[in-house]
Amino acid sequence: MEKHLRELNKIPGVKGSAIISNEGLMVISLLPTDIDPDAVAGMCASNFRNSTTVAKVLNAGKTRKVIIETDKDFIIFATIGNGFIAVISEKDANLGLIKIKIDRAVREIKAQFLEE
Repeated sequence: MEKHLRELNKIPGVKGSAIISNEGLMVISLLPTDIDPDAVAGMCASNFRNSTTVAKVLNAGKTRKVIIETDKDFIIFATIGNGFIAVISEKDANLGLIKIKIDRAVREIKAQFLEE
């Protein structure tokens, strides 16, 4: 799984990435050193759960990705079953490329778990 995060972090403008359990526990963190990974894990899991609840209430289907846009950054979550990938990128990063690479990582991680 770390290999997938390293690939995501190579994308220009990506600041860091992590895999977080749905319960808010950090599984793997390749986030910048000035970010507390445990605090991020809990807050990201809470946000992802809230977004999933909103989608259910609106009958919008299963949540696959959540994208938060701030004045400086994007924070992207993508579900991988019992957890999710979180990616933090600069605002001027190529969001389309990041989403494509996240989708690839999700497919490969899911396939890896099915093989084990």
